[in-house]
Amino acid sequence: MVLSYEHGSGVFCVHVQEGDVVRTYDRDQILLFLTELDERLEEPVVLEIIGGAAALLAYGARRATKDIDSFASIDEKILEAARGVEHRIPLDRATVAEPPYNYEDRRVILDLPFRNLVVVVPERHDILLMKSVRALRNDDEVIQEMHDVEPFDLDTIVERYKSEMGQVIGDHKILDQKIQLVVEKLFGRRGVRRFAR
Repeated sequence: MVLSYEHGSGVFCVHVQEGDVVRTYDRDQILLFLTELDERLEEPVVLEIIGGAAALLAYGARRATKDIDSFASIDEKILEAARGVEHRIPLDRATVAEPPYNYEDRRVILDLPFRNLVVVVPERHDILLMKSVRALRNDDEVIQEMHDVEPFDLDTIVERYKSEMGQVIGDHKILDQKIQLVVEKLFGRRGVRRFAR
């Protein structure tokens, strides 16, 4: 495994080869990293976090993540601060993410004990849709963990998928199957029937 800094794309990039063991980070480790970032910032700066790290921080997921992703550009002040922290976690702008069209309007500011770092995450149903489109095995596990803590609302999933995921690139029949598989795991066959209406 090669760890390197690549200017312009993020703080650290991890290049993984077959057989490499990828380090993962739990909620406490992410909070420690964010606390160290906050201590190095001299003014308020917003960091949008998506994916597994957002699910860990805000929605009760337990599965550790390999990095902290953002859909938005990461402020240079955050990138500079991250270079000096002791407990580093890969931090990068996600190159592939398919959020619902209006997800930014629903982002949540996390109530964390920071002086200058403002952390925002997508609303939980938006994370479900983003992870469903990607459809990796660990995404299903994170979705299930979030659902176990606080069940998702089926009506919200169906409405948001139908009205806000049309811009997703790819075969929409396959995308429909992906979301329906996730819904079936969470709600059974009755959930999948909601997509036919």
